[in-house]
Amino acid sequence: MKTIITVILFLLYFLSSTAQVKVSIIDAIKTQIKEVDTDTVKVPLMLKLADYTSTFDVDEARQIALSAQRIIDTYTDESVHYQKQKAKLFQTLAICDELQDNIVASLVNLQKSIEISSKINDSLSLGKSYRIRGSLSIKNRDTITGRKYLKKSIDIRKKINDSVGISKSYIYLGVSFFYDAKDRDSMPYYTKLAKTYDNSLETKINADANLAAFFLYDRDFKKAKITYEGLITPHKKLKKYIGLSSCYQSLGSVYAFLNQKEKSLQALDSAIVYSKVLGNKDFLVSQYASRRNINFHFKDYRAAFKDFEFYKIYYDSVNDLAEAKRFIELELNYKFDKEKELAAVELKSEKSKKTLYFILLFVTALAACVLIYLIRKNNKQCLQITKNELQLKEVEKLKTDLALANREKELKKVVIENSITEEVLNKTLDDIKQIITFENEQERQVALKSLSASLLSETSAKSSTSSLQNYLEEVSIDFKILLDKKYAELKPKEKELLCMMKLGLSSTEISKLLNTTLASIKSSRYRIRKKLNLTSNDNIIAFIESKNTTYSNS
Repeated sequence: MKTIITVILFLLYFLSSTAQVKVSIIDAIKTQIKEVDTDTVKVPLMLKLADYTSTFDVDEARQIALSAQRIIDTYTDESVHYQKQKAKLFQTLAICDELQDNIVASLVNLQKSIEISSKINDSLSLGKSYRIRGSLSIKNRDTITGRKYLKKSIDIRKKINDSVGISKSYIYLGVSFFYDAKDRDSMPYYTKLAKTYDNSLETKINADANLAAFFLYDRDFKKAKITYEGLITPHKKLKKYIGLSSCYQSLGSVYAFLNQKEKSLQALDSAIVYSKVLGNKDFLVSQYASRRNINFHFKDYRAAFKDFEFYKIYYDSVNDLAEAKRFIELELNYKFDKEKELAAVELKSEKSKKTLYFILLFVTALAACVLIYLIRKNNKQCLQITKNELQLKEVEKLKTDLALANREKELKKVVIENSITEEVLNKTLDDIKQIITFENEQERQVALKSLSASLLSETSAKSSTSSLQNYLEEVSIDFKILLDKKYAELKPKEKELLCMMKLGLSSTEISKLLNTTLASIKSSRYRIRKKLNLTSNDNIIAFIESKNTTYSNS
């Protein structure tokens, strides 16, 4: 028995302490505001206090926000901290305006918040502003725009892992499908999805309220009644008056469907009380309409007529055509970069439309012409490049042919057959003229003998050159071309030696023909083997001729 009593007391204490959480937070914030001296700390606390207070006392929340604005307006710096507080201020004012059905004022303040948050890349603030913007469009019966902003909010919040913000946006996204007959099943889907991101009491309340509305619309009154009744206490704990008002109104409709007149009217009276506390005229229109329908259903026509009078008063104040027109104009203003007048003229003037279409057509045609020109120019360049490459290949081939022809011509060049060239003859005549002038006979004889020996040497060299040329003429031109083509690393004298070897001459014969020593010939053959990577046992000529076979096949 003591254990049961202890558990009950604990539960009562828990419920009592939970009910005081929000009040405790508000009291704590107020205490902090009194204690701080600097405005940079005080302003964020005031905005936080206004945010908490807006759920149950919009007027007080607005006064707190305006007090914060007076301080912010005195700021002289443009720091990020200052901009964040300014964005938060406009966001709070937009919430207060929305709760009191001032949708135009709400849109103006909200757009200012979005512009500042975008400028400083404050994703957290921007995600919240887009969520409020989405709910504002839904309230204005523009679900398509509302869903667009809510999805933007969800994308931003997912990037920064803001699970609570994602949950709230999904709940509002579910609400946007409530009046969509074709896709109403999306409402419970997104509502349940919201719970997977945040399991807090506030999220549970909001999600369950949406599900209860879904049950009511599907005429499952039993589930709707249980769900709505279960939401009353949590709403009171969190002092969510707007939620309480909506919950009581829906519960009144459920009781009416269950033919429980007194409970139905009591629930609606409670809803009206909380709507008046909040100053929400939109809720009051709906609630007086519901009260009138219930009294009419139970044939209490006097009460129904009285409810209708209240309904008409609030309906006229809410459904202000001028106000609705103003909202649309503001929306267009922000959509087209605050060029409202130009946008209105473009929308109304067919002439402007035609001009715009003509410009677009002209630009498209011009772009097409430029594109065609660039494509043709590119094709011409490609053809020219291909043509140049072919010409270059032809030039290279011609150079190769000329090189081979010149080399062949050089190999066939005939050594001058005369034993004494014109140059040698002229030199000899000059020497003889000089020797004749010598007075000493002995000196003349010595000089003549020296000149004779020099002539004999020159004649012998020319004779040797002539004989060498005769031998070279007998060598195959293909063998000579092969040496020039494949063995550019060989010197001309080494190539002449290989030609002699090709003719089958021995080293001794070659040394006599070239007028050099046998050791020199052997040294040249050794150098050739080194360049061709051959050993002393390898046949040089056979190796070269094997390359000639490969060269011919290729």
